Amino acid sequence: MVIGHRTILGLAALALLAACAGSSPSSLVPGASTHRLLSTVSGAAGHAANPGPVLYIANIDGQPGLGNILVYSGSMHNPQLIRTISKGTGRPFGMWVDSKNILYVANFPNKLPGSVTEFKPGASTPFREITDVKGWPQAVAADAQGNVYVNESVQDEGYVQVFAPGSNSPKLTIDTGLGGYAFEPGGMGFDQAGNLIVGEEFNLKFGIVKIAPGSSKAIPLDVDLTGLSGPGLGIDKAGNMYVAANSGTSISVFKPGQKEPYRSISSVVAYGYMNVTPDGAVYVASSRSSVSEIAPGSNTPTNIVNCTCSAQGAALSR
Repeated sequence: MVIGHRTILGLAALALLAACAGSSPSSLVPGASTHRLLSTVSGAAGHAANPGPVLYIANIDGQPGLGNILVYSGSMHNPQLIRTISKGTGRPFGMWVDSKNILYVANFPNKLPGSVTEFKPGASTPFREITDVKGWPQAVAADAQGNVYVNESVQDEGYVQVFAPGSNSPKLTIDTGLGGYAFEPGGMGFDQAGNLIVGEEFNLKFGIVKIAPGSSKAIPLDVDLTGLSGPGLGIDKAGNMYVAANSGTSISVFKPGQKEPYRSISSVVAYGYMNVTPDGAVYVASSRSSVSEIAPGSNTPTNIVNCTCSAQGAALSR
């Protein structure tokens, strides 16, 4: 039901984006820019199997009831499909890449049970799988110590489970206190103090909570989310928080501790999950057949990569 709701909204947003393209064709048409943002932002990946940064796209429509992950080369203006990851993917949504370039994938259940799978750089088979989840995973994050956080829907309510490095049993199960009609777990990120910031979509609106390291209590974040409905959320190394408005075509950016956004990224279809690099580049899935790239500080897309897919999430290797 949630997927159908997002698909209908996505089609409307794509039509709106197409209408806007005439005013700024260079930033919205694939191939229009020769800027190699993926290389300049992230540097080279520290693994021989990935000679440069790569873009991962979570595709829920690899085959009926099962998805896959498309791996593209690090050039958004002329992206090349390097390989496809089909093992260890149920219906992939949110993803995360840690400082060691380990890829974490939240898999929504369908033909396979809900899980989180982990892939080493360059691998097409997971080396680890977390299966002891409480509900339906849709977003994942990992901290500097290797703890894995899974944002899940449990009977239209939000729960975050925390797994110690290498463990399949949660050490914490945290009720976010948010839930309701059309619930969908939102994206996650860490602020400058190491708190986990969690977004949740419910009742056609968005809510954000903060969870301190080691805590089992979720505290609502006091920010103005008017017009913002997620599920995309990310945080850069400066602590700026990016929140998508999937009911429109924009992403709002909040400075640390500020209630109101200080800038807005427009003309971007942001119906899926996003990845924000430490330097503030944004990669956001449309939930249709594209991923938008926004350069650090830019207020419109820099490049768009199109794929034969239903792109629900995006992540960039370092």
